[in-house]
Amino acid sequence: MRKKLVFMQWGIIGAGLIGAKRAAALQSLGEKVAAVADVDGKRASDLAAQYSAKSFSDWKKITHDEQINAVVVATTHNVLSEISADALQHGKHVLVEKPAGRNPSEVRAIIAAQKKSGKKVCVGFNHRFHPAILEAKKLCKSEKYGKLLYMRARYGHGGRPGYEKEWRFSPKISGGGQLIDQGSHLIDLSRFFAEKEFALSYSVCKNYFWKAAAEDTAVLVLESPSGISSLLSTSCVQWKNLFSFELFFERAQVNIDGLGRSYGVETLTIYRMKPEMGPPDVEIRRFEGDDESFRAETEDLIMRINGKPSVSATLEDAFESISIIEAAYKKKSKKG
Repeated sequence: MRKKLVFMQWGIIGAGLIGAKRAAALQSLGEKVAAVADVDGKRASDLAAQYSAKSFSDWKKITHDEQINAVVVATTHNVLSEISADALQHGKHVLVEKPAGRNPSEVRAIIAAQKKSGKKVCVGFNHRFHPAILEAKKLCKSEKYGKLLYMRARYGHGGRPGYEKEWRFSPKISGGGQLIDQGSHLIDLSRFFAEKEFALSYSVCKNYFWKAAAEDTAVLVLESPSGISSLLSTSCVQWKNLFSFELFFERAQVNIDGLGRSYGVETLTIYRMKPEMGPPDVEIRRFEGDDESFRAETEDLIMRINGKPSVSATLEDAFESISIIEAAYKKKSKKG
């Protein structure tokens, strides 16, 4: 149990699936969900009722409320930046869902607001807090198996009937398609593991199945100045949900498979090379049970607010990720 240093009242802006998960995480940590806002007033009131909280259809009722100390911004991408900047300008700490904005300029606007406010911000790249990923991160830092050489990752799902008509396929609202949605997690994890900056070396963004204005599949190759590569593929033409992230070290290969539920049991597999090489020694760790990543990430932000060490994604992390995404989209537009 963490020692509680600050008791805060939180506002949830966006009462969808992620907003509901954030609210549950806050309650599990002993924090107070004081207000919920959503453009759908009924959805806001339904979530608020679970926490005896106030509800609004106007998000400014939360960002301008002097009794609210911190906000979760879990809306569609087109208003993430505006709401987060306004919350900071009114003295709130912020947990904004990834990607924090549709483009670098929108993320930059939040950065400017944070610098003026002095408040803390976390960007919701919750995958950093899955147990297998945290274990792999420890192996990267320890260099137990030598230096990290390169990474390879795949992430995808199969959508649902009418998926091409949803907001995630509307560039005006989302900023893009599958790349900015699930692909942004893969870019963030590449930077998280390597602790290096990456530049886009190669990219393809295409529509194979869904007839929409944004891509359903993206393939990227990222390169760091130190020579580490990351090969990434993300698609919603993935009929069996999949998460796979592989890290290749000088003396081992480390695989992360699954995220729980429809993605399969989260598993960390370590293939240790022998001095004579040949078939490696294999160690498998399974992480079953509920997804605790949202709770862990929220707790990490609270620790950051309290001046403690934190590993959650910063606005600068989000800026680097969205800059890579923008480069891929610009390359696509030049091709026509």
